[in-house]
Amino acid sequence: MGGMKETRLLIGAAVVLAAVILTFLSCGKINAGERGIVIRFGKPVRVAEPGLYGKIPFVETIQTISVRTDTILTRDMNASSKDLQEVSAAVTTQCHFMPERVIETYTAFGFAEFRQRIIIPAIFESVKSAFSKFNAEELITKREEVRGVIQRNLDELLRSYNVAVDSLQIADLNFSKRFNDAIEEKMIAEQEALKARNVLERVKTEAEQKLAQASAEAEAKVRLARAEAEAIKLQTDVIKENGGDEYLLLKAIEKWDGRTPTTLVGGQDLGTLLEIKQP
Repeated sequence: MGGMKETRLLIGAAVVLAAVILTFLSCGKINAGERGIVIRFGKPVRVAEPGLYGKIPFVETIQTISVRTDTILTRDMNASSKDLQEVSAAVTTQCHFMPERVIETYTAFGFAEFRQRIIIPAIFESVKSAFSKFNAEELITKREEVRGVIQRNLDELLRSYNVAVDSLQIADLNFSKRFNDAIEEKMIAEQEALKARNVLERVKTEAEQKLAQASAEAEAKVRLARAEAEAIKLQTDVIKENGGDEYLLLKAIEKWDGRTPTTLVGGQDLGTLLEIKQP
């Protein structure tokens, strides 16, 4: 009896243990930002959302895949510009798997080394295609436009793999020493030209100021001369209307110092000179 009891206890314990194991094998948890692909006999059948999930032990397995935004930095991407200048670029890309299409992605492409096999080559291709549409100088002066072209190219490529591009930035651009020297020389020449234009504008402004000042002074002199001429004409008219002799006598009286002159010009008598005609 004792042996049978022990056997029943062992069987019961084994059943409980088996139940625990089966429960453990049939349940699991999907973390936030992930999806679980339920695979039955090698075929994906459904997607497990974040949280607890159930599966058939020994029949179904779970392939977990992150759908969070992934940041990829690609360096030393060599490409040629439209004018055949060699360019080395570094690009930072943020992208993620489309959660609603993870089964399609798994079935068509699998997830093993997905970044190296698909995403990075697509980035290289997008960069090369975009750079070929711009001259080397435009890659610098139109950097934001170039970035936009790269991102549109990459988004179009990766969407066919059910990957969405969140953002893309050009981290670095490097050109040949010859091109860098040419750009530096051009910048120096532009600075010198700007300096010369500034000097020319300053000289031109100063000349215009002097011309304006001279014109104003000339205008003032003309006005003064006109005023003096008008005054002389007015005096002349008054003299003519009132007789010239009286005017000359008036001027002589204004200048007389009150002393009798000792000499008369032309032998004229002083009394005659100072004689005032009676009306």
